[in-house]
Amino acid sequence: MDRHKADHCKCHKQVQPAQQTISDMEFDRGIWNAVIYNEVDRVRSFIAKGKTMDLDNCDYTALHYAARNGHEEICKLLINEGKANVDAVTKGGATSLHRAAMMGHLNIVKLLLDAHANVNLQDEDGQTALHRSAIGGHLEVSKILLEKNPKLKEIADVKDKIPFEYLAKNANDDFKILLKP
Repeated sequence: MDRHKADHCKCHKQVQPAQQTISDMEFDRGIWNAVIYNEVDRVRSFIAKGKTMDLDNCDYTALHYAARNGHEEICKLLINEGKANVDAVTKGGATSLHRAAMMGHLNIVKLLLDAHANVNLQDEDGQTALHRSAIGGHLEVSKILLEKNPKLKEIADVKDKIPFEYLAKNANDDFKILLKP
């Protein structure tokens, strides 16, 4: 699962401003904060300074944050103008595609795939973007991923579970048929 959520983030502790660490202050002043708050002009400024591939303490790039938050315009900027690496991995092995698929951001998944994101990459839990999409119940995202590689539905994670096994019991029949091995 995505361990990098604002309320559970181990990279950036949520503390009072007077108690912020230097790392937290760097994060707040960095491209990641601008991406989270969808500050397009500020992101352009970071791109102009060559800061597109800066990493936070868990090796998340700006594109990881933009993909998870559904900021399509910023994703386009980072990929097209900033030449962001669409396959950059975090310390946990997550890619921007994992994060977009997990959140069901179909347009961003398409954008990443058009930019040649590797649909086969697995995170430290052995999960592909299809596992993440299935967990989130995102049928349209799953369809797009399977168009790129139908064999994704056969890939087991470290718990030896294929994406089909993560579908909710109340998943619709189309979803079950799509992911059935």
